[in-house]
Amino acid sequence: MHKVDTSRRQLIQGIAAGSALAAGGLLPAAHATGTIAATTYPGAWETSHRQYLIPAFQAATKGSVNLVASLAVDTVSRIVASKNNPPFDVVILDEGPYLNALQHDIFEKIPVDKVPNLKDIPARFIDPRGLGVFASAQVFGIAYNSEKIKTPPKSWNDLLKSEFKGRVGLVGLGSTLGSAWMVELAKLRGGSEENLDPGFDFIKQLMPNVGAVAPNPGALATLFQQGQIDISVHYSNNVGDLQARGVPIALARPDTGWSLVLACFNIIKNTKNLDLAAAYINAAISPDVQTKMADAPFFVVPTNGKAIVSKGLQQYGKSVADMEKYNRVDWAKLNPRRQAMIERFNREVKV
Repeated sequence: MHKVDTSRRQLIQGIAAGSALAAGGLLPAAHATGTIAATTYPGAWETSHRQYLIPAFQAATKGSVNLVASLAVDTVSRIVASKNNPPFDVVILDEGPYLNALQHDIFEKIPVDKVPNLKDIPARFIDPRGLGVFASAQVFGIAYNSEKIKTPPKSWNDLLKSEFKGRVGLVGLGSTLGSAWMVELAKLRGGSEENLDPGFDFIKQLMPNVGAVAPNPGALATLFQQGQIDISVHYSNNVGDLQARGVPIALARPDTGWSLVLACFNIIKNTKNLDLAAAYINAAISPDVQTKMADAPFFVVPTNGKAIVSKGLQQYGKSVADMEKYNRVDWAKLNPRRQAMIERFNREVKV
């Protein structure tokens, strides 16, 4: 993520101490009532938000949530198409789509006096423009069927082995996971965010082993659950969710290292529910919600300094600071090329 040069003190000055706080750091129950529309991601994200985030929000506000599972690029497209009457009040976007969406002027500044939990979020996780807060992160590596694959894979190159013919899964580049993984494959062969040809060369070589292509991480998880694939890229939280469902799956660290993707919460301009949208974000960044989501089965990396990094999550990193050092995408370089990259993938990848 880009460096933040605005201090946390400057950014969250004016927070009303004490009176806005309730048990667990959330807003008081009398704050507001009503319904908001919010987005999540398909799969484990939706499950964890329904299990932990929404109940915390409801307990704090007595409000309700219309939760919609949507990929970040689709979310932005829908908002841009209806800016005066947006379909959502608050959204979650991965770092790349969020930064790319800034040009459309669709975000409302977060009212910091209504989000007291911001005081526990390090400044590096708060956008200096005041338009978003990075509330969580995901680690990704090599997911594999631990019953069928006895020796854990050690490299992305292992997916090219003939023993995996027809058993490899791909995820579309319309998802952040797919785009970030393509950058990893390009770098593996000397490429970069600005030179993705080596990544496409890898995919071309991989195609005899590809058994299915999923449009998003949730659908990719389903392929594992149904036994249609045995090995692919995936997030720690999706793998943890599948393990909790009894699916024989594990996540291996590639020799190039773990990779990290950040997720940002934003309030949408022209929302009619600003207070509730702010309360929703306040719940999302609360230490209680983040601690629960960091534990099994979801293993979502927290950003709140008071959240606890679970023992299960520590298999990927002992602390948030450790995980911040993992491989990252330079989205400023990739975003101008992303649409062309998606279109090329859709043309060339046929199973």
